[in-house]
Amino acid sequence: MNTRMNIRDGAAASSAMQHPAYEADYTIYPNIDGIRTSAPWRLGDYLERGMLSEAMIYHLSDHFALAEQLVRSLSVMLGNCLDDDGSAIVLVEVNRAQAIAAGQKELRRLLRGAKRGGLSLSEVRDGLASLSTVFAKTPRDASLLPKALSTLAEAANFTDDIFTSIARLLDVPGAAAVLVPRDKRKVMDKRRQYVIESCCHVWLDDGRPLTYTTVSDGSKRGQRHGPLIEFIQAVVRMITQPSSELSGETIRVDIDHFRAEIEKPDPLFDPPEFKNGECADQYT
Repeated sequence: MNTRMNIRDGAAASSAMQHPAYEADYTIYPNIDGIRTSAPWRLGDYLERGMLSEAMIYHLSDHFALAEQLVRSLSVMLGNCLDDDGSAIVLVEVNRAQAIAAGQKELRRLLRGAKRGGLSLSEVRDGLASLSTVFAKTPRDASLLPKALSTLAEAANFTDDIFTSIARLLDVPGAAAVLVPRDKRKVMDKRRQYVIESCCHVWLDDGRPLTYTTVSDGSKRGQRHGPLIEFIQAVVRMITQPSSELSGETIRVDIDHFRAEIEKPDPLFDPPEFKNGECADQYT
């Protein structure tokens, strides 16, 4: 599992984690690979070249009467949104206490299956490999899971050393945790949000209102329509593989969020100009 992490009050959390008596609960927001996103985004290494072809740029400029330079700027923004840097930008709320409890439950299942013969070596190894050390209090605690995996990798059959290494993980809460969403309904596809915000920036730069219409007779898919939503859907069709569209209601929510944010400017709100940065070290 590939993750990157944002921790609320990260400096305070890191300082607290160094204290041996640290037991406070907190929430992290890692980017977790493998979680279903809003659309099949066409990821790639776009650098600053942008991701729209000349034909796409011309079509958007002509069809929506947008300045070509604005569409070229959009192309670069979209490339930054969908740059394949090895981790999906899907923010997941993971609560420490819940993640550790789930980790303890999984460790008990693996230990029981290993001792009773209900699980194979590879199944136990895969189970351990799916766990995370992100909530380990110290580097020593964080080393227990890799050591257990190393013991399994070298074994031909279950041994007392394997049972002991898993039991040791159980004795150290936080040494192995399950990073699952606290509420799957709130899992956010940040790529989708950044794509829609980038389209809104270009629309606004062209002096157009961030508005949409609502179809009340149920005759059109998604209910939300208008030039801006049609523009966003046209862009989404170009940057997905296979070509796809978003729910009109989903776009409406992101447009409303964008409008609310530009009324109270925040320097962190601008669409990404660079690739995502790496998270800070867990113990510093």
